[in-house]
Amino acid sequence: MANRQTEDPDGLITYLIQRGGQPDFQLQVPASWKLTFGAVNPASQVSRHDLHCLRVWEGEKLRAVFCDVRGFRDLSLPLARKVSRETGATTWTRDDMGNFEQSQKRQIEESYVREEADPFGGV
Repeated sequence: MANRQTEDPDGLITYLIQRGGQPDFQLQVPASWKLTFGAVNPASQVSRHDLHCLRVWEGEKLRAVFCDVRGFRDLSLPLARKVSRETGATTWTRDDMGNFEQSQKRQIEESYVREEADPFGGV
């Protein structure tokens, strides 16, 4: 797979931004911009994750700050999530004399599903 920076004629990179307790969103910025991630106040001793921010920089100019960010990634990086599916059945019988019989069957299937959600028309 080619790098999005060489594929996109406008030199834009699309990022998935994951936030705590709020819907994820996507952000598209020029490849020359810089993103930094860290505590709201880096000098603080607070280690709560909900106090982390994503800062978007155009050179030395701060263009945006998003708080309560859990993580972010460039959507040109392929990502596959593990999906597990479990199916099963249990049967049992019991009679008036207290006899009880049970059988159980269980099947687990696991696969990886690649994420491909880019509303900006990229990869």
